[in-house]
Amino acid sequence: MLFLSRTIHFNAAHRLYRRDRPEEWNQRVYGDASRSGGYGHNYSLEVEVTGRPDADSSMIVNLTDLDRVLKEEVDGPLDHRHLNLEVAEFAETVPTAEHLAHWIWRRVEARLASDGWPCRLATLTLTATPSFSAELVAPDLEGAGE
Repeated sequence: MLFLSRTIHFNAAHRLYRRDRPEEWNQRVYGDASRSGGYGHNYSLEVEVTGRPDADSSMIVNLTDLDRVLKEEVDGPLDHRHLNLEVAEFAETVPTAEHLAHWIWRRVEARLASDGWPCRLATLTLTATPSFSAELVAPDLEGAGE
């Protein structure tokens, strides 16, 4: 099995807060991340795709096309945005790193399939700070390296 990875960076702000819960609950669960103005991250996103190389191109995905997919599906909708206020899905849900990673996975996976590339997402790592990241692994690859 062949793997190929690409890393991009984007900046976004968010607030970890549930409107259906009291202020005390939000403060206890999310701490300073629940403050009204929100705060931002300089995110790093690494996506890894897997597949068999195309017979004609010898590629599992053209990096130019993967870059375009990441720009259109991740960077465009998220970079320099306040997630709670400018991304519809996060208007009613809490944009934690875990939730954001799932949101990105669904968009990139669907786009690779609709563009017809003979690959799929294998892993996705969303890094919010040097000491904090969320990682998703394709279900059939979980534990493959053990």
